[in-house]
Amino acid sequence: MRRLSFARFSCFIIVAVIVTACSNGTGPSGGAGLTGRLAAGNNFTCALNHAGAAFCWGQGASGQLGNGAESESPAPVHVQGGPYVALTAGENAACGLRFDGAVECWGAVPSKCCGQTLGDLPVPTAVIAPVAFSHVSLGAGAACGVGRDGRAYCWGIDFNGALGNGEQSDTALPPVPIAGRHAFVSVSTGVFGGCGLDADGAAWCWGANLFGELGIGSSDGTVVATEPVAVAGGLRFTQLSVGAAYACGVTTAGLTECWGINEAGQLGDGTDADQAAPAPVAGASFVAVFAGGKNNVIDHTCGLDAAGAASCWGANHQGQLGAASDTTCSIGQPLPCALAPVAVQGGLAFRTLALGNSHTCGMVADGHVYCWGLNTSGQLGDGTTTTSGTPVLAAFTP
Repeated sequence: MRRLSFARFSCFIIVAVIVTACSNGTGPSGGAGLTGRLAAGNNFTCALNHAGAAFCWGQGASGQLGNGAESESPAPVHVQGGPYVALTAGENAACGLRFDGAVECWGAVPSKCCGQTLGDLPVPTAVIAPVAFSHVSLGAGAACGVGRDGRAYCWGIDFNGALGNGEQSDTALPPVPIAGRHAFVSVSTGVFGGCGLDADGAAWCWGANLFGELGIGSSDGTVVATEPVAVAGGLRFTQLSVGAAYACGVTTAGLTECWGINEAGQLGDGTDADQAAPAPVAGASFVAVFAGGKNNVIDHTCGLDAAGAASCWGANHQGQLGAASDTTCSIGQPLPCALAPVAVQGGLAFRTLALGNSHTCGMVADGHVYCWGLNTSGQLGDGTTTTSGTPVLAAFTP
């Protein structure tokens, strides 16, 4: 097993800290009717009940629970906003998409968000946008969404081309169109950029290429794509999810393919080697895939099969895979990991999943939520701060 060099690790962390604000750790979900009802960030989780009311639990010092308290809670608290049709969560922030296409965000939002430049928002605050949205995703320092006008827009810090608008400038406060007039149907954002799927299922990515996360077949870390570039291989995808510096998608042929950073085995290809172009996840047969939390090289990934069974791979030092793993990855220090998918224990059938930095949650058909992994801030939602390597029922009333 190769070891991540200290210089490489330090470089990523330093630049990542510069833009830590919003990230989405969920990606699109599987299972009609529950899409977007669950989201997870760094040590917190949010969910929508059947009426569209949002509840969050876990870390709350930056206002990411949305209840105005700016303190953590191991049990769900009601977000002061909504109702919403979908949620997206970030490193220390979350956003809700309203029925009319308006977006409200709370917590440590992107610095160009919500009519302000810096600071935390303890309650949902409207994003000033020129369009109504049908889909929204938070990244580490920026957010992107698909407008009801058929165009994709981004807002936040434009470091390393993260807004995909052909520039590297922070001058635009409202959301700006992504360059190229691509007909994106979904977008997913990472640390310094993101990826989108167009109407034909082709994947396009923009931003930095520090670990091959553009998927263009080049591992040149100096490459910056200020507007979308085509992912290599000509694959067509039905769904796509972006993590900190990697992406995974389910192809129309039923394969799961990932590319980018792989230090913790988060690409699931049986190795810990980065991939600059899509590489198949070993033995995968998933209908949906979910990349882990943003701004985190020690990441994990999960997938759902057609029956709703969950499998996860990557970092497992906090039990975030939901099952034991017998492999060790060296990321500064040896840590438990899985280089290929392992089945989540408990036999539950999930409709969607949400991945934080070191925890995972899943929603079942009736809307109840189960979580596993790190729980030091109450992010599992079971009323305790006890970490669990297997799913526990959150105290969330759907």
